[in-house]
Amino acid sequence: MQSADEKKHLSDRVLQMLQQGRTQEEAEAMLTAMDLPLAYVKELVAETMKLYLGQQRSRGLSMILTGAVMCFASFLLTLLGVFPEASIGYYVVLYGLTGAGAGIAFYGFTHIF
Repeated sequence: MQSADEKKHLSDRVLQMLQQGRTQEEAEAMLTAMDLPLAYVKELVAETMKLYLGQQRSRGLSMILTGAVMCFASFLLTLLGVFPEASIGYYVVLYGLTGAGAGIAFYGFTHIF
């Protein structure tokens, strides 16, 4: 079997391939081309996929939270009447901040699903 450093290096290479948009099968093919045992390759790629998907999920959840906070801030600023009605600041907060918050939240959903 491989040492811990070699396993970490191979895992980093697989993670880099996944971040570039390559598929799991391409990563497995690259590792099997290096004459590594198939069971070891499958295990390594599966572990790396869990790590990659965990990172994506974490990034998505933080984006959803950011969007929700922006929408809530827009709600509070509009409700409290910080800006007088019919001013440009009122419309920027009401529509701009809410729209940006919703857009960021929905983009975060794309990282999760």
